[in-house]
Amino acid sequence: MNQINKYINKGAEFVENNHKMIFMLILILAVLLNLYKLGEIPNEIHVDEAGMTYDAYSIANYGVDRFEKHNPVYFINFGGGQNALYTYLTAFLIKIFGHYNSIIIRIPALIISIIEVIVAYLLVKEFKSKKQALLFMFLVTIAPWHIMKSRWGLESFLFSPFFLFSIYGLVKATKAHRFRSLKFGIAGLLFGITLYTYAISYIVVPLFLILTSIYLIYLKKIHIKDVIVFGIPLLITAIPLILVQCVQKGWIPEIDSFITIPKLLVYRTSEIKLDINNIFTIQFGLFCDYLGYNSIKGYGVLYYFGTFAMIIGVIITIVNGIKEIVLCIKKKDKKKYWKYRKEKSINVDLLMSIAFFSNLIIGFLMRINLNVLNGILISATFFELVTLRELYKKQKLVVGILIIVYIVSFIMFVKTYFTDFQNHYYSFHDNGAINLIRYLNVRFADKEIFMDGQHNTYIYSLYVNPISPHEFNEYKETNDSEVVGYKNFHSYWNDVLKEGSVYITLDEGKAKYIMENSDYLVEIYDGYYIMYDGKELK
Repeated sequence: MNQINKYINKGAEFVENNHKMIFMLILILAVLLNLYKLGEIPNEIHVDEAGMTYDAYSIANYGVDRFEKHNPVYFINFGGGQNALYTYLTAFLIKIFGHYNSIIIRIPALIISIIEVIVAYLLVKEFKSKKQALLFMFLVTIAPWHIMKSRWGLESFLFSPFFLFSIYGLVKATKAHRFRSLKFGIAGLLFGITLYTYAISYIVVPLFLILTSIYLIYLKKIHIKDVIVFGIPLLITAIPLILVQCVQKGWIPEIDSFITIPKLLVYRTSEIKLDINNIFTIQFGLFCDYLGYNSIKGYGVLYYFGTFAMIIGVIITIVNGIKEIVLCIKKKDKKKYWKYRKEKSINVDLLMSIAFFSNLIIGFLMRINLNVLNGILISATFFELVTLRELYKKQKLVVGILIIVYIVSFIMFVKTYFTDFQNHYYSFHDNGAINLIRYLNVRFADKEIFMDGQHNTYIYSLYVNPISPHEFNEYKETNDSEVVGYKNFHSYWNDVLKEGSVYITLDEGKAKYIMENSDYLVEIYDGYYIMYDGKELK
């Protein structure tokens, strides 16, 4: 056993002495995980990803979204709204490249996720050893949640990295002596920008800042001037989003000027309500999500053993916090107590606990999936580090074994994700509709297309055949305020056939209905039934 501990100590010493090289190796690994088959895996486009893309295309080329709203601070999308930051980042890239494809629209996720890995290292390095910082960086890099969410453009997944950037910015500001006001201003701006990543942040960010402010005031780490300098950019950035809520409540009319404060078709606050049953859905955010594009059965969100390590880390942190409070109250160890009172250093474990529980409160207010709870993932991964850190003090061999288990699990996950799931169909993705529409462009050019059985298929037609948003609004069709088609493309069809038109469905029963009641011909393309009048086809 002593010999084994000796080798483990040598390994730890090697990491400490070669931390720059190891940092670069982990960073290269993170880049490769994001770059490999980018645009191919996931091999399909999520419906919100497609909506974001067409809005970004419209903003880049026309300065308005698909509904002709000028630079909206919150996009309407399919009626219930969509967070703005990812769309504007994508619009910037479309402006640069002059076009878009599945790679270009996923570049923001790629770049920001790589920065997230770097900032994860920097945050822990502010408080702990380089070894712990590197281990945390490694845990984030190989986590299933981080790999899967970093490879496609769901705008809400920006919350995880920007929440981390904001926390790191606040930490740097509180520890600053030079340019302190500037750094507090930047931290406030970062938290303000975070509000544009995901509407859930409207709850999480204020709660985190209130609790953290109480903690920092107790430690005398912030002063009135710091709060003012921090609060001004935060408030200025938040005002447009506050106005969005006022518009939805009917307190003020929609504002459409250089920027738009839009009126949404559906106000989704009904999704937020206090319900004890919501707590049971937290498992989908921390164990294994029911949405196949967020986690894979057999591996989960953090790897299953990683979730248990996270739970143990939370318990360890709570117990240590209680012990520290008892120590301060009883003052039994006067030397340790007065040292603590003199230094009053920020405890990163407590800071990450505030971040963790500020997100966890969402579990009481909404049904959870990984999208909703993505802001908790960095702090959840940090608690895995806490468990490994405590084990290292007493059972170094166990830590060595666990790290090997992490590496083996990571290798198995990568194999599964990049091979077995390469051609996997996911819910809310196009399920071949994009390739179908490209085929229809050639096979049935200029024909009227009626497509049934796919969620919001009109947006996939716009993704493949982007037109001016002005033209889209001139020809768009709505049904109870919901867009169902435009021009010659319709996201529905009924039993009344329109002569010379093409009908597509995934429903074999509907296909049989057409075949039995008309002289329409049928062909099958990637599971879709395509029905057309052969006499009308040129």
